[in-house]
Amino acid sequence: MVENVGDILWITGSFSSPRRSATFAKTVALKGIETITQLALRLELAFMVEVASSDMSLLFEPPRTVFDKARMTNEFGTDRAPATRSRDKIAGTIEVGVRKSVGGKQGEGRRTEVLLRAKVVLEKDVADS
Repeated sequence: MVENVGDILWITGSFSSPRRSATFAKTVALKGIETITQLALRLELAFMVEVASSDMSLLFEPPRTVFDKARMTNEFGTDRAPATRSRDKIAGTIEVGVRKSVGGKQGEGRRTEVLLRAKVVLEKDVADS
């Protein structure tokens, strides 16, 4: 992922060379990415333990996860052509979602219900920009 951030920074003109953007991504952006991941996990723990029942959890998808319209919504929506394909992969989550396990006893007849889908950006949309 760090290499991808470096490539994006170079392609967008943020740095004068691929080497400088890669160095920045490895030294500065990596720390930020790690911080975001740690804070997302802390947020999930706080949400599950302090706010809601343990049957609820946050939805945030790691990069390169295959897009699933039941759990996610595309930030760029359906107005862009072509429509989202079933094998599109996400570049990242920009807004977390919420799901809840409902039904019978643990492991018996339980199902997962998505209350709020995570909002994601697809790799194809990042590449098109």
